Amino acid sequence: MDNCSVCHVHHEEEEHHFRDLVLLIASGVILLVSVFAKTPWLAMVAYLLSGWEVLKRALVNFSKSKFFDENSLMSVASVGAIVLKEFPEAATVMVLYRMGELIEHYVFERSNREMRRLLSESPRYAWKIEQGAIKKVRVEELKPGDIVLVRPGEKVPSDGVLVEGTALINVSHLTGEHLPQSVFEGEKVFAGSIVESGTVKVQILKEYSESSMAKVTELVQKAQERKAKAERFITKFARYYTPAVVVSAITLTVVLFLFARLSFSESLYRSLVLLVISCPCALALSVPLTYAAALAKASRRGIFVKGAQYFDTIANAKNVVFDKTGTLTETDPKLVRVEPHNGFSKDEVLFFAAHAGLGSNHPLSRALSGELRVSAELLKEAREFPGLGVKAIVRDRLVHLGNDRFLHEENIDHPESVCRSDAKMVNLCIDRKYAGTLVFRERLKETSQEAVSKLKKAGLKVYVMSGDRKGAVRDVAEELKHVEYFAELKPEDKLTLLEEKIMKDGTTVFVGDGINDAPALSRSDVGVAMNSLGNDAVMEIADVVLMNAEPIKVWELFSISRKTRSIVVQNIVFAIGTKVLFIFLAATGKATMWQGVFADTGVMVLCALNSLRLFFDRFKRPVSKSGTATADSF
Repeated sequence: MDNCSVCHVHHEEEEHHFRDLVLLIASGVILLVSVFAKTPWLAMVAYLLSGWEVLKRALVNFSKSKFFDENSLMSVASVGAIVLKEFPEAATVMVLYRMGELIEHYVFERSNREMRRLLSESPRYAWKIEQGAIKKVRVEELKPGDIVLVRPGEKVPSDGVLVEGTALINVSHLTGEHLPQSVFEGEKVFAGSIVESGTVKVQILKEYSESSMAKVTELVQKAQERKAKAERFITKFARYYTPAVVVSAITLTVVLFLFARLSFSESLYRSLVLLVISCPCALALSVPLTYAAALAKASRRGIFVKGAQYFDTIANAKNVVFDKTGTLTETDPKLVRVEPHNGFSKDEVLFFAAHAGLGSNHPLSRALSGELRVSAELLKEAREFPGLGVKAIVRDRLVHLGNDRFLHEENIDHPESVCRSDAKMVNLCIDRKYAGTLVFRERLKETSQEAVSKLKKAGLKVYVMSGDRKGAVRDVAEELKHVEYFAELKPEDKLTLLEEKIMKDGTTVFVGDGINDAPALSRSDVGVAMNSLGNDAVMEIADVVLMNAEPIKVWELFSISRKTRSIVVQNIVFAIGTKVLFIFLAATGKATMWQGVFADTGVMVLCALNSLRLFFDRFKRPVSKSGTATADSF
């Protein structure tokens, strides 16, 4: 279904519910007038205005041999009250029941708004550049290789790469990050991203149906279709509960009339009250509503959960396992020390290393070039040797930048003291003369310590797994404080550890960021893929997709999951407890139809409002070291 169809259907639904709201208000006013004026026939007008839809649905169900649902219970109970000439009570049952239905619509509308927001943010048209001319086309017509023009305020039509211009783009619909990001030529951009400033040309890499925006929309659609265990239980429960209630009401009428020697009208009245009280609306509404609200809130935070059932699993988790590089630490390491040699100064070592690094795509080279001001004009030529280093001409001087093996292969003399097998060390030579050593260290992401601390305080055991050297992994674990770690692991080693040690202690969540984590993501009870924008393989494998690369999102996921479970339990206990109490009062003649309406519709409204608390439970805004908020509250 395309955007236009969705909007049209939504518009028709809104008109229908607005009409229902007007009728409900009118019937409510008429009911109040009938009560104060003591005119029963006016109550019947209110009954028909508010109850016509319910009666019609009940008749349709009866024609299909579906005798036991909420509409049937309300219809039978209210018609029975009319037979007993309790007109105001019959009207009240319908008015309040319809009010509960409209509140149900509002709450579901609130929770499902995320779906329409994603659909509305999906781009519909693009400006395709073809033979020097600009042509407006539908996004579905774009093919890989096409060049499109995107101007300020417009959306990137599909995943692509910037080929001309620079821009500030907003990707909040995908990542939950509300601050715009700068993008430059050669960098990827994703479908639906809004260009806030700058006019750019983008080369399309994927058809829209395969784009990140389409994948995210599909995630949300499928998630809404998958029910949690509690939700499935309530559905099955209502299937048997409703006919049991009808049988109980009939039995109560017979018992009270034959054995308690009550009049038939009094016996029937008590049974009708029992029918109203026993309607499973509160349970049937509040549980799926809570999960729908949780899915919507998580999506708004850039957390896409593939099914409501995962909230239950996450809420019961005992262990959280993090991959290290790219998950807890930045992918680009930080330069921590410069050791000049042979008379070269520290500034010279930094200058030549940074400019030679422009000729390499290695993370260490990117870290050098990113931290220092460099001029590409000073780099005359460069040749990269994968796994070794880069040879370049900087200011007409020959520069070698790489590891110890690289220097050996280039036959460059260097002190034995620096012949160490350390992946975080880079050697620099100028004109074949050893100039110095640059030492790098991984840095934790800004929210890593906060996320791990909160997870541990919540009673979860946190582990770190990595294929990196033991020393590097130990340093990260020590910074995180009292976290058990495993180093020098291959993907199959991570899987073995999960199965033979960690998962035996309870439900386990694995958090990773790359395809090398695929076995662990698949095997764990819940696999959480971090920073998955554009990574289609990981999006397919994981159960939860975090579009933002910050570890604090893992804590937010746990917080939403546990809050969801808490509200589901509260609603179930409150709804069943209230109904049991009022069923006893109805059977003993101490509950009226008015009180029965509260036990049904009142409880339904209270449970719905309780579910809405998920929307108003805010997260604190993580603040960067510069004092700038990095994410908005929900």
